[in-house]
Amino acid sequence: MTNIDCVYVSATSGIHDTRWVQALVDLGHNPAVFSLDTSDSLDALISSVQGAASSGLPVLAGPLTTITQHLVAQAPELNVVGLSWGFDLFELLAQDQLSWLHNLSGLVIDSEPTRLIATSAGVPIERLTFIPWGIDLPAFTPVGPTISLSTLGWSDSARMVLSLRAHEELYRVGDILEAFADVASTDPGVVLVIGHSGSLTSTLHTRVSELQLDDRVRFIGTITEAELPAWLRTAACYVTASEVDGTSVTLLQAMACETPIVASETPGNLGWIDDGKTGSTFTTGSIPSLTSALMTVLSSVTEPSSARARVLVLEKADWNQNIKHLETALFQ
Repeated sequence: MTNIDCVYVSATSGIHDTRWVQALVDLGHNPAVFSLDTSDSLDALISSVQGAASSGLPVLAGPLTTITQHLVAQAPELNVVGLSWGFDLFELLAQDQLSWLHNLSGLVIDSEPTRLIATSAGVPIERLTFIPWGIDLPAFTPVGPTISLSTLGWSDSARMVLSLRAHEELYRVGDILEAFADVASTDPGVVLVIGHSGSLTSTLHTRVSELQLDDRVRFIGTITEAELPAWLRTAACYVTASEVDGTSVTLLQAMACETPIVASETPGNLGWIDDGKTGSTFTTGSIPSLTSALMTVLSSVTEPSSARARVLVLEKADWNQNIKHLETALFQ
């Protein structure tokens, strides 16, 4: 690799990693890119990063819990800038494992709740760089192509509830399914689309059958970024039940499309969703609270909060503007 001027290292090589790497390229940099899921082992990954960054190049590393913490411990000579993924700081807080953060050269955080965690851990304010996980605003608009629900075997007049979080415990997709069952029992016009996948996918399929909702629920797997706006525009509401988040990119994308929002009351979500003003919130982990929020949003003829949500995203979540702060984090 020639002319490398920084290093990007992550636990994964997924869509969010692609966005961060592309951001570095768009800013005129040439990053060396490493990920744990394409390395033989954590030790091999760290060795590769050490080799690439041996001349003192900045290393942007995240999530904090799976990559950054190990780099700081095993390669203290590196110039490591931590890239918080939101959930990682909450996990470290819960595990009382924040003390090592002050050894970072810098830390990129995405929300006020994560900033408070970092400063409480003793990270100097001058080492923090605030970069909300913004979105590509021109791609996510209220007007544009939609999905024909007839392709899923439903009437196009059906009202679709849309879930797009990974099928893992912390995202509580099962809560969405249980709440939807309560809503569907009294409202024959609503349907549920569950995107993404994960370790709980088979469990969710089984539960759909147990609830006798096979004709009201569809699993669509992972959809591409290009396909996503059409799904969001079609949805009667977008719902996220996550128990921990920094800034959820999909939430911002839904807000930009003026899709009505139902979101759990996590600190990260509350940074964007003001109940009744930019969306609807519910008590995290409470299926009755989620059911009530869904019923309220689905019964609304109009959703003025959706327009206000888009205005907020336009003001604060322009990815192309926000990424410029990477220069401060890595090179100043």
